[in-house]
Amino acid sequence: MAAIARRVPTDGAAIEDARTRLQELDAKLETTLVDSLCATRTALHTKKSVLNRFTITLFGRTMAGKSTIRETLTGGDGTTIGKGAQRTTRDVREYVWNSLRIIDTPGIGAYEGEEDRAQAISVIDETDVVLFLVSSDGVQEESFKGMRELRQQNKPIIFVLNIKRDLEKSVNMRRFLKDPRSIFNENEIRGHFDRICELARDYLGMSNVEIYPIHAQAAYFSTRPEYKEDAELLADYSRLGKLLHALEVEVSQRGIVRRLQTIIDGTQISLLDLQEELGKQAKTVRQVAHHLKDKFEELDAWLNGFIRATKTRVETEASQLVQPLRASLSAFIDENIERKDVGERWNQKVVALDIQGWLKRQQTVILDELRACLDEFSREMSVKSKVIGEFDTANPSQFDPWDVKRSLHWLSAAGGAMASVSAVAGYFGAANFWNPIGLTAGVISVIPLGLSWFFNDREKKLQGQKAKVTSDLRKNIDNLEREVASSLKKWFYDSVTSRLVRAIRKDTRQFYTGMGRISRSLDDGARQVATIVEGLNRRLLVRTGQFIHMPVEEALIARVVRDPGVRIKFLWRGNIENAAFCKEVGRAINEWVDEIPEVPVAQKIAAALRPANVLPTNVSISARSALVRVPQKEVGRAIGKRGSNISLASRLVDVRIKVIGEDRAHV
Repeated sequence: MAAIARRVPTDGAAIEDARTRLQELDAKLETTLVDSLCATRTALHTKKSVLNRFTITLFGRTMAGKSTIRETLTGGDGTTIGKGAQRTTRDVREYVWNSLRIIDTPGIGAYEGEEDRAQAISVIDETDVVLFLVSSDGVQEESFKGMRELRQQNKPIIFVLNIKRDLEKSVNMRRFLKDPRSIFNENEIRGHFDRICELARDYLGMSNVEIYPIHAQAAYFSTRPEYKEDAELLADYSRLGKLLHALEVEVSQRGIVRRLQTIIDGTQISLLDLQEELGKQAKTVRQVAHHLKDKFEELDAWLNGFIRATKTRVETEASQLVQPLRASLSAFIDENIERKDVGERWNQKVVALDIQGWLKRQQTVILDELRACLDEFSREMSVKSKVIGEFDTANPSQFDPWDVKRSLHWLSAAGGAMASVSAVAGYFGAANFWNPIGLTAGVISVIPLGLSWFFNDREKKLQGQKAKVTSDLRKNIDNLEREVASSLKKWFYDSVTSRLVRAIRKDTRQFYTGMGRISRSLDDGARQVATIVEGLNRRLLVRTGQFIHMPVEEALIARVVRDPGVRIKFLWRGNIENAAFCKEVGRAINEWVDEIPEVPVAQKIAAALRPANVLPTNVSISARSALVRVPQKEVGRAIGKRGSNISLASRLVDVRIKVIGEDRAHV
């Protein structure tokens, strides 16, 4: 990209500012690439340092009970447990318990807690399983809003409902030890469960949630010496054991897969961000290049017409200039043929035409028309153009186009940027500009008749002389017309056609063709990133199969597409179906897994739209597009939530798919 920017010409180019913009874009993309790769390397290095420990992170609002649970597990003295509305955990803290890595985070949704939330979110990439704590004194919507980024990074979430009932009050402690149902009221818990499920669906897109009700304070008290006599009951009644058992199952059965997902998905997310940035920039540059090409082609066509029309007009105007001479020629000869000053009088008529003034007026008209077109072109392109110099229409000879800095300015407009050029008139020389070829037309030699005309055959000689002078003057007028037209055409060619128009065409073509090359380079970069991401997802399938003792040959997996946390589809080259592999791998990574056989394209497209039931006979293929007809009840499944399923299918088979139901179409 930088090389393309450097190739844009500098000598009087109309798009000097364009080079700056291209270089800025180059620098921005280079920074994006470097930052993305550095972030990915840093994240991988961090994960490598804790690769041997399964990581559990505690999330939740302030005072939800995170620190209480962590103090319970690590045998703490309770100094980090908050009191009342205060925030005790202000930093990310890390502990080790039973070979597990426990991370305690600041409260999400706390008062003035945006910095805390940012700290909490920063550890997502290292997390294998999230414990999301909510409390019975208020299942807050803000906490779920703050957790959206967790789902975007495909982290499994276990919800923990901490029942808040202060056991430091003796009456509450007695009731709890006598009957824990006094605190774990099923009707009350059910209401909290419904609320959690509703918010998880609305903000996190989760349809299936695991919720474990506990009493964190009771669990903590069971570890304290002052409650030694009731420790077993407190531990049992706290229900923390059920949560720990769920974590034990998660670690023992899915721990290796979760570690694998943490490494692969975290890396993939960084790469997907880079791919998205490259794709967006490619699209923007491509749109600008296409727009510029279309507009400059319109300008080019106008310039061609303008050049042809100007040449024709010059000839017409030159003819009209000398028309008074032609019209008065006979009368002039009759009146002046016998005068001694006939030549001077004829030259006075030529001078009266004001050829120099006529040339100035014609040049001004041509320049004004050209400038008006280019001004309109700039307005159509929504471009802010800056012209350094002054264009004086009354005296255009003072105007030199190479003293003008024609600049391009990028303007944001609805998802794209546009650029244009403000072009100007032609080159004017020094003092002789208004008489570009040093015209001397009109100066003739007319010899008056002498006394000999009074003698033999006077009338006959007079008529002969008139005829000769008339012929000479007509030739003189014709020559004058040609010279005037020729001089104006030469000026137009030298100053406008050859210099200005050619410069506009050269500069603008280099610009939009250069932008086209940039767009293609960005697309290539995005495709390379996509290839890396596909390799990561293929590795996820293969390694997960190995971990669950259902190995497959990586060479048999032709192509993989994935919506992390939702569904993964792959083309299978094998002759044997792998339904069991798909089912067990899907269970391990908690995603739907679809195996698509390498079959004829219509069958492949039908299979790629699973879970929708699609018949291959209802697939019509044209070029790289496919029209698929399905029963109306299958449309939603074929398209998927937010278009995910049809997008995956299209990417898998590399065909744009359009699904049509019984009464309407969906793309």
